[in-house]
This record gives sequence, C-alpha cells and structure tokens, in this order.
Amino acid sequence: MADPLVALASGLSAVLLFLLLIALTVYLLWKKRQSQRQYQQLICTNPTIPPCTPVLQTSHGSYGLAEVPFFLPPRFKSSSHAEASEGREEEVQWEQQQHLNTQRGSLTIGSWFPLGNLRPDLYRLPEEPSEWAEPGGSNVRLCFAVLYHQDKEQLVVSLLRAANLPAPFQSNTTLVKLQLLPPDDRRHRQAKARCKGSQPQFNDSFVFQVSNNSVGQCTLSMSVYSVDRLKKHHMLGHVLFPLRPSELREAAGKVLWRDLETDSDQPLSKHGDIQVSLNYNQSLQRLTVVVLRARGFQCSSNTGVCVQVSLQIHTQVVKMKWTSVARGSEPTFNEKLTFRLHPRQLDATCLSLELQQPATEEPAECRLTTSITASKSLGLVVIGPFMYARGRELEHWNEMVNKSQELVKQWHGLGAANAIQSSS
Repeated sequence: MADPLVALASGLSAVLLFLLLIALTVYLLWKKRQSQRQYQQLICTNPTIPPCTPVLQTSHGSYGLAEVPFFLPPRFKSSSHAEASEGREEEVQWEQQQHLNTQRGSLTIGSWFPLGNLRPDLYRLPEEPSEWAEPGGSNVRLCFAVLYHQDKEQLVVSLLRAANLPAPFQSNTTLVKLQLLPPDDRRHRQAKARCKGSQPQFNDSFVFQVSNNSVGQCTLSMSVYSVDRLKKHHMLGHVLFPLRPSELREAAGKVLWRDLETDSDQPLSKHGDIQVSLNYNQSLQRLTVVVLRARGFQCSSNTGVCVQVSLQIHTQVVKMKWTSVARGSEPTFNEKLTFRLHPRQLDATCLSLELQQPATEEPAECRLTTSITASKSLGLVVIGPFMYARGRELEHWNEMVNKSQELVKQWHGLGAANAIQSSS
C-alpha cells in the first residue's frame, strides 16, 4: 500500500515542478517584452515642449528663447475679410517680412528674399568698331593688333579674324601659327578659328617675352593654314610684321589689316624658282630633302638640268648629293635625298640647293667622284636657321623643325650663285 502512495507523491511533485518551470519561463518572457517596449518608447518619443515656451529646432539641437529669438509668422486673414482690409494687410506683411529678413536665425523663403532679375543688356556684345571695317578688295587678309609694354618687356598680339578665304578652304578649319623671327626658342603659338566660312574669327591674344634691346631686331611671323578632313595642312600664306620702334608706335591702339603673301602671288625670281619639301626626324637623326620641280630659269640649250644639294655645318660642306637630270622648261624631279644630322647641329646647319646644267649627262652615282666645275650654275638658294637665311627660307626651316611628322613644301626663288656665296 505504501508503494502506490510514494509513486503518487512523486508524480504530483514532478507535475508541480513542471508547472513552476513553465510559469517562471512565461514570467521571464513577459519581463523581457516589457523592457523592450519601454526602450522603444524611449527612443521614438519626442521631448515634450511646453506650449508657453517657443523653441526653434534646428539640425544641431534645440535652443531656448533666451538664446535665439523666435518670431511668429505673419497671420493671414480669411478670404472673406481680405477685400475689406487689403491695403492694411499688405503693409503689415511687408513690415513683418522686412523684420524677419533682418533678424538672425530667421527663415526666408519664396518671395521674402528677392534674388534679382537678369539684365540682357549686360550680355550683349558691343558693336564692331569702325576701324574693324575690312578694306576693299578680294585679297586674303588677316586682322590683328600689336602692343608692346616696355615696362614689362611683353609683346601682346591680338589675333582677330581673317577675310576673303578662297571657296575650297571655307569648309575647313583655319589655323594661324605665330612666331618671332629670329626664334630664340622653337616654340610657337597657335590660334584656331572659332567658326568656318570666308571670314573665320579667332579673338585670341598671345604674349611674347621680348627685351627692350632686342625687340627692334625681331619680326612677327603669322602663317595661315587650312586643315582639311584628313588633317592635312595647306598653307594659305603668311604675314611678316617688323617690330621696329616706328612700326610699334604707329600700330599702338589700332586694328591692322595685312594681305597674305601667298605662293601664287610670289613673282618669279630673275634666276627662276625651285620647289622643295623638307622633313627632319629627330629620333632617326635624318634630314630628308625632296626636290620636286623648277620653273622660270634661264637655260641656253635643252641639255637638261639637275639640282646639287649640299649639307653645310658652320663653314664646312660635309655632304653633297645630286638629283637625276630632267628636261623641259619646268622640269620635274620628285627625287628624295637623305642626310644624317644630329639634333644639336640644327642651329648650325644649312642646305644649299643649286640648279645646274651639267656638261655631260652622267648618272648621279658617277658624278659623286668626278669634278663638277664643268657644270653651269643657273641659280642657288640657301635654306637654314637665322645664321644663314631670312624670309621664306628661314620660315621653311623653322616649320620643318616644328613639324617632324610631315613633309613641308614650299617654293623658293633662286639667286646668283656668286652673289650668295660672297654674302655668306
């Protein structure tokens, strides 16, 4: 009888213990839930502000009435009373707005803070001055201005526009390259036209640093080019402006118009002309001379002519080469001759091209070892830096140095060989 009672007591104890554990678990869960609710209410609840204490809230915190003044916004009447007191209402609103705008920390929005209006008259370009008017005629011209500041030793060149460009070049991009001759360095300035057509505009200014002692010995060179779709440069002509003191005084404060000097306008020289293309590759240390053709020279017979190209460094001729013999009044050679030349020797090197009428028509490789005294000289031209050349010959050499990626072509007038050699 005792065993069933013990078993019953043990079962009841186990049931009570289980119920106690369940009740304790439920209590702990309820306690945890209550604490979470209180924490969420603490985070989400905004601080209560008494209705009698106005406060201005900002992103940096809250400030009391004693720290930052607070002003009530203007009160607007209903539409039924607006018509009766419209004038008074506008005056009150205007005073309140002015009062708000003058206070620190006040908020101004909408029409309370007028920003102003745009004035189109400030953005109108001035009308073209009368001195900008293009002179009559159909020649290709360049419009520019020159001013020299003696105190700063600066030459300011303002390139304005070009006029009367030929029709084939009106759809191309127009470039102007500016350089001082003789060049103290190999840098040049370049201006690109802002529009196309027969009168492209540049409106660019350039500054050259020139001392007062040397400015009178310099010449401003401006070469005009037309660039086609294939990025090929076609030279339209150039303008040479000497920087003598008289020229600078006359040009001060004026807009100048100058006609371009083009190859077609160049008159034939007394001894004829020769067309040459030059290129210098600095990485390969190679000077390339392409003799193209000649014209206008005086030849007594139809035996043919050739061109002797001499490379001279200082006063010594280091290399001579000849083209093949060509016939006709305008012979075409189209022959390429190359020379080895170090970059540091560019300033002390020149090319001498002499048009000759050989006594005997020998191949070029045979004439390298024979005497050339029997050949008759028809004309000579020297192309090189400022030490040897001036004008078109100097410009051709400088352009060759600046354009290492292309052949630079130009016509040159021939002079008497004895006159050139005696002057050099």
